[in-house]
Amino acid sequence: MHNKERILHSASEIFISDGFDALSVRNIAQKAGLSTIGIYSHFKGKQGIIDALFIDACEKLYQAIDAAQGNTSSDKVIDACERIVLFSKHHRAHYQLIFGNTEGHTTLSDEASQAFQKLENSLITLTAAIPKRTPSESKAYSLGSQIWALVHGFISLNSIQKLPDSAGSDWSEKAAQAVRLHVYAIAATQ
Repeated sequence: MHNKERILHSASEIFISDGFDALSVRNIAQKAGLSTIGIYSHFKGKQGIIDALFIDACEKLYQAIDAAQGNTSSDKVIDACERIVLFSKHHRAHYQLIFGNTEGHTTLSDEASQAFQKLENSLITLTAAIPKRTPSESKAYSLGSQIWALVHGFISLNSIQKLPDSAGSDWSEKAAQAVRLHVYAIAATQ
């Protein structure tokens, strides 16, 4: 593993186990077995590492959404949402980095902001293909944002793990049902 990869891997492990507050150049260097100078030779400090982690997380989630399959546009959106839920379960820290509350911790670079925009637009573009008539740009954004909100809402509720499970069913299935209902409503009414 090259030094740059070791740095990112170490930073990711620290973030996963201890959160933002533990991400320091010193901690990352120690975990990677490098000097702090070694960190600065690859990144512009902590912010550069956070940007790289953020971009990587956005790209991984984008690829998951981009791989969505289905016979119809509705099926593809539903599959994409299931992939987002799976990503959030298997890559919780990465999902948290993208969508968690990072206020006060970081200001993203232009490149990281562009990675997020690409990710956001991926589901919006899929959703825009559902209606029979091509929606305006603002309507497409609204429809895609509704789907993002449904999925993210489930993931957020699931992460607090304080909600009773009265019916005994899995929250991911409840999320899938909500997405299916909304997607089919879009297909029927738009």
